Amino acid sequence: MWKKYFKVVRLVPGEVVVPGYGTIDFSKDNISVEVCCKLFESDFPYLAITEEGKDFLYGEPVKATDSKKVKLRNTRLK
Repeated sequence: MWKKYFKVVRLVPGEVVVPGYGTIDFSKDNISVEVCCKLFESDFPYLAITEEGKDFLYGEPVKATDSKKVKLRNTRLK
């Protein structure tokens, strides 16, 4: 489900060792949206948010420069 809201950039989807999270396989669908959101907001360089992700997580389009400053509006992930 995370692939609707995020996409992998600058690498081929597969296993990546992420400090604090262990090995995450970005070719699988079983990654939680919450984990992807935390990685994205911590400037993880291999995830980008999709337009649908911006709308779902933040409730409005987010400029690339402002994406780290916006708090989650969707309470389903908290």
